[in-house]
This record gives sequence, structure tokens and C-alpha cells, in this order.
Amino acid sequence: MIDLQSVGVRYPDGTEALRDIDLHIERDGFAFITGPSGAGKSTLLGLVYRNIVPTAGKVVVDGQDVAKLHPGRVPFLRRKVGVVFQEFQLLPRKTVWENVGFALDVVGAGRREKYHKVPISLELVGLAEKADAFPHQLSAGQRQRVSIARALVNGPPILLADEPTGNLDPDTSWEIVQLLLNINQQNTTMIVATHDREVVDRTNCRVVQLLQGYVVRDAKEGGKYDAP
Repeated sequence: MIDLQSVGVRYPDGTEALRDIDLHIERDGFAFITGPSGAGKSTLLGLVYRNIVPTAGKVVVDGQDVAKLHPGRVPFLRRKVGVVFQEFQLLPRKTVWENVGFALDVVGAGRREKYHKVPISLELVGLAEKADAFPHQLSAGQRQRVSIARALVNGPPILLADEPTGNLDPDTSWEIVQLLLNINQQNTTMIVATHDREVVDRTNCRVVQLLQGYVVRDAKEGGKYDAP
């Protein structure tokens, strides 16, 4: 589903964010991307949804070389890739229902499609009863669930999460990770970039560790945050 082949990213100021990355994420796979700040985690995610274009190598997503996509085709790629950020990025004057539905507005979905898909997405994240609430009326964990529902409402086969537990307490962080694992079990390929040592160690999932732009460890099963 996601294949990085000898990928490098060099920014205009000369900074090398990623170097010689070879990484394959199979369809329906789940992987944590770990490493210190500046290791290249967010850059790696940005490559997958073509927010960043590699300066070396090839990034293939669902059979497409993303660097070669015509600009007009990039929105179609991004419909296949849901993205969740540490900052929830919800619209404060819109309800939960409207925030999730906004992702469908962006792609030109009709009213009937919205009224079908939004309730399904909210049910998936356990927030059906909060549809009419506004973001300020929700806990941090609930706001993150809304952002996940919004990322999923188009039914993307890939979900990327960039520090999704960064603003949450440990118990809520674990709830969010359990939700992501459940979504992965429903045929969604998932990459989660995180500093959260506790949730990584509790899940025993694949762990890809970055350091100074390199992959320094790829523990396929039972990985720990920074085990040798």
C-alpha cells in the first residue's frame, strides 16, 4: 500500500530531513514511527499525502508514484489518505456533525451522502450522542475523536496520525490508540508518528525508529519504543 524506495528529503536551506529511506507498509498494516523531535517523522507522513515531494527516491501510494502526479490529481490521492494531527484543528463555530461533514463538503459531496456518512463516522468513534455539541463543550479526548471521524468520513484506505496523543493524558491516550487499532482492524492501513513511549510499548505493534533522518530500527512485531 505504501512503499518508500531510497527516499531522501532535502529542504531549501540544506537540511536533510530524511536520508535513504526504504520502507514498505503492507495493505491493512499498522506501524508506529518513533524518534526524537527533528528525526523526520512528520516529513515521512507528509510524503505519503504529497504535502512534501521527495528530492531523491520514489514514494508509491496505492500503486501511484506520488511525485509524478499531475497537480490536478493530487486531491484524488488525498481522498485515499485521512490525516489526524496533534492539534485537533476543529472549526470552533461548527458542531461536531458539521465539523465531520465539512470534509465531505470539501470534496463536493451531496446532502444525501453527508447524511449517510457522517452518522456512520461518528458512531465509529463513539460520539453519535455528541453530534450537536460544539468543540468547546468536549473534552480533549472527544475532540481528538471528532478529528479522527472527520479523517475517516470519506472512507480512506489509509489513515495517518501525527502525534495523535500529544495533548492527552495517559488514560485518554490509550483510549485513542485502542480506537486507532480497532480502525486498523477494519481494513485501514495506518501509520502513527508518536513520542508516546507508553502506548507504543503496550501495543506490541510494528515500530519504525528514525534518527537524524535515517531508519535505524524496524521491529516488525512486538516492537518497543527504543529497544536495541
